[in-house]
Amino acid sequence: MNINLINLTKKQKQARNKICLVLDNIKTMDELEKIVKELSPFVGLFKIGKETFVRLGPNAVKLVQNNNANVFLDLKYHDIPNTIKGASCAATDLGVYMFNIHCAGGLEMMKAAVIGAKKTAEQNNLKRPKIIGVTLLTSIDDEILNKELLVKKQLNEYVLHLAKLSLKAGLDGIVCSANELSFLKPQLPRDFIFVTPGIKGVSTSAGEDQKRISSPREAINAGSSILVIGRAITNALNRKQEVYEIIKTIEEE
Repeated sequence: MNINLINLTKKQKQARNKICLVLDNIKTMDELEKIVKELSPFVGLFKIGKETFVRLGPNAVKLVQNNNANVFLDLKYHDIPNTIKGASCAATDLGVYMFNIHCAGGLEMMKAAVIGAKKTAEQNNLKRPKIIGVTLLTSIDDEILNKELLVKKQLNEYVLHLAKLSLKAGLDGIVCSANELSFLKPQLPRDFIFVTPGIKGVSTSAGEDQKRISSPREAINAGSSILVIGRAITNALNRKQEVYEIIKTIEEE
């Protein structure tokens, strides 16, 4: 497929910025560079999670940034407030577009993340990253929530509670399943960011461990701000074609 960023229409470029590609199962910087160079014309945001960051470190972030794309640092911070404050300062120093923390860490922990990021951004003349609260992992369903985690609430009710807590703490948005958006969005600010994992491709499936999944079109229709897509793209026979089909799907909405 002979297409690049310049060939994308204005609407397609806007759609590109809604796609966040998961960079997992990568062992070397050469492997990382190959996939980023291949797909950065079609992907505006790359998610660097625990595996890749522990293996390749901050250089992985810089490589993505040097290829005309932003970084979602997916380390899901969850610790005492002072530790989270320091970690947020470090993420801000890296110049990432966005990072996330677990809402389950509580209000003071989330506030500490905001304070750390804001202070570092002001001191170093940087843009503060978006800070996103992780409500409930998409691998968790009602049964796991109730029987294993012993949270005696309906899943949507619990996610809403955590979302409102993150708003109170000053976070910019939440990570949640697209399946919950129709319930959540009317109860949260219009400019709140909704990052939705568990997205399958146009012709490919999401990972088998995902329990609450949606198609790109379903997620956008429901009000998703950013679609986090992993194996549906990286396992496709033609990765460029698959992500371009997703762009066209989003563009149609």
